[in-house]
Amino acid sequence: MDKLTYWITSGLAIVLVPFFFACDDPSRLGLELESEDNPIVTQKMEFVLPASTIYIDSLRTDQFTHSIFGQYEDSIAGKATVVSYNQYNIYGGVLPGGDSLEYVSTILSLKVAGQRAQRGLAGEQIIIHEVNDTLYNQPVYLADRKLDHRPETIADYTFDYNPLTDSIIQIPLTDTFGQFLYKRLEKATLGGVNQDSLLLGMYHYPPLALIPGAGNKGLFSFDLKDDTTRIYVNMKNAAGKLYHFSFDFSDAHYSQIDRDRSSGKFSDIVSEYEESNAITGRTHLDMVNGIHTKLDLSPYLDFVKSHEDFIINRATISMEVVPQDEFSYIETVPFIRNYFIKSNGKINGSGVSRGDGFNNAILTEADYASSGNSTNILTMAYNKDNSEYLANVTLFTQVLADDYTLSDEFLTEHLVITSPETISLGQTSFNKSGMKLTIFYTTLKD
Repeated sequence: MDKLTYWITSGLAIVLVPFFFACDDPSRLGLELESEDNPIVTQKMEFVLPASTIYIDSLRTDQFTHSIFGQYEDSIAGKATVVSYNQYNIYGGVLPGGDSLEYVSTILSLKVAGQRAQRGLAGEQIIIHEVNDTLYNQPVYLADRKLDHRPETIADYTFDYNPLTDSIIQIPLTDTFGQFLYKRLEKATLGGVNQDSLLLGMYHYPPLALIPGAGNKGLFSFDLKDDTTRIYVNMKNAAGKLYHFSFDFSDAHYSQIDRDRSSGKFSDIVSEYEESNAITGRTHLDMVNGIHTKLDLSPYLDFVKSHEDFIINRATISMEVVPQDEFSYIETVPFIRNYFIKSNGKINGSGVSRGDGFNNAILTEADYASSGNSTNILTMAYNKDNSEYLANVTLFTQVLADDYTLSDEFLTEHLVITSPETISLGQTSFNKSGMKLTIFYTTLKD
């Protein structure tokens, strides 16, 4: 209970213990006393939190089982061009067995888990090269890291994609690349060192760079763990029966993102954490483009400064969302979190990942009552029926107030809205007038 020891800062706290988890209606938040004899009063306050749009450059793209790819441009964030780098390795299948099977073709099959597009896509291009490097599981790969690739292409494929009917993209790879893989399979049939090298994963396979065409208009999320995401080396016997050996993508991967805000509404943002001066009634969240919403807590903090001896009975934070165009293939970001802006003017995402949630983000209610630092960050789900994110932040608002009582400082004065799904293809537009903090609080009567 080390985080709660400073809650009882006056005699008021003892009087108010029965009301701490009371209901929303202030008229029902009291003792069974005649109103003139009741020494306390419960009130409601609603604060509209000023919201602005900022840019955060750093984005980690390697820690999920999905990889994003493509190119997308709109009038809000500008253009994002995304290259997908993927290490592959053996999965299994049928070996050639001497002369019993002959090579037919090699394809790359990709399971699409999500997309961002205004409409169905036509003439999308995917160009594949082998990379002049190795991907590793241990390092952290950020989205601004670019790898060199070999000049030869192993695929240059143009395709159409309808999200209502399609879910897999199958890309024919060159015979030169296919024969490179097939010859390793042939050698493995002889046994010995070559077979061990194949089956024990001792061969090196250069990673693949999946590069979008210059005219692409959509982003894709590929599910690398799906059993259809494979490289298939296809073979046939003398009777024409087909067999295959496959390679999967369960190893290291990441996506490199090139951002160009010049064509977007927030082109005035030059540096990280700078607030846009664009005149608009909305603010935005777009993880791919580095666009985030910043919330100013000063309306509530000013209230704390001007009030003494009060207890928060209940507090909620609600964020009103502009629904997406029902005819587009763009989703609202499904989950969001609220990180603190620290004294250096930035959020501390690495601090959260190391376990110091208490000092860096809004926690779940239960975690404010537990001892030690926590990584159980409050995650707010998008409610499509109400077009909003809504969460209980009772203990967070009380901690802010108690911190100020003890030290004349606040744990934080600003929040940054981000998403735990850092490579989410979703976009969220918030109504600035709908970013609200509502509190029910109890004080002693004058």
